[in-house]
Amino acid sequence: MHHMPAHNLTRMLVVEDNEHDSFLLTRQIARAHLNDCVTVVGNGTEALNLLMRLPTPPLAIFLDLKLPGLSGIEVLERLKQEPRFRSIPVIVMTGSDNPKDVEECGRLGVTAYLSKPISLATFIKTVAHLFPQAPMQSVQKN
Repeated sequence: MHHMPAHNLTRMLVVEDNEHDSFLLTRQIARAHLNDCVTVVGNGTEALNLLMRLPTPPLAIFLDLKLPGLSGIEVLERLKQEPRFRSIPVIVMTGSDNPKDVEECGRLGVTAYLSKPISLATFIKTVAHLFPQAPMQSVQKN
């Protein structure tokens, strides 16, 4: 898996073990001109370790719920226990419409809940308010 460097400027952390999904998402991020500072990790433990090392928390975390090892829900629980990470917007990406997942995510205060596959329009709408400073491409209606 091609991992982007975890440089100090991780503005977006993508936690996704499925290469196809992370490829699609990073492509959406690139199309929205936000790919300058994206780090992709393949599991929750890696994500938490990276967050601990970063000098500044990312602007947002894209979190897949189905991960090897720690589940997305467990990662969310850890994030919410940590004052430094509690306020980071978390966008959950999932292939399931399991009501229990939706409920847990609501309880843990996620910012958005996106069902895969995530369309560019949905992605842009979700991140537009998170990254007001980014040169977002508006989705043109002809």
